[in-house]
Amino acid sequence: MTILDKKHILDLLSESHTTNLALFEGSNLEVSVHENSDWQIRDIIWHITIWDRQVTKSIRAFMDGGEFAIAAFDEHEFNERAFEEGRILTEDQVIEDYKQAREEFEISVKELPSEKFSDDMLYPWGDEQGDISQLVKYMVEHDGEHRDEIAAALAT
Repeated sequence: MTILDKKHILDLLSESHTTNLALFEGSNLEVSVHENSDWQIRDIIWHITIWDRQVTKSIRAFMDGGEFAIAAFDEHEFNERAFEEGRILTEDQVIEDYKQAREEFEISVKELPSEKFSDDMLYPWGDEQGDISQLVKYMVEHDGEHRDEIAAALAT
């Protein structure tokens, strides 16, 4: 991967983060996102935060020559545990942690040696491997899916 490619994926992460923050700021974070669940905007932000942290753990382990995957991963259980953890935080804490987690994610990408960019690594959900570029694209798509949900919730 070239420096330009690395810059491109870092730009994708940064742009997605900036777009999310613009949507969140000044919004009522207690608006329900889905009719059939208790998840509010704040919970979706926390969900993104938790996933950014898991991805960062995978990247750091990969840099150190190892692997990281969430133990006994069950997506529904994992997301519900994260939901419960986030509910004890204030809205300001959720936003601050979101910013910090994305910053740590971006730093881990910056610090990943260029020669490892095209190597396959284990993704945190444990049943898939690929390179860092694909992982970042997945996470940016994940941001976008949730951003669309939040925008729809705010529009109602």
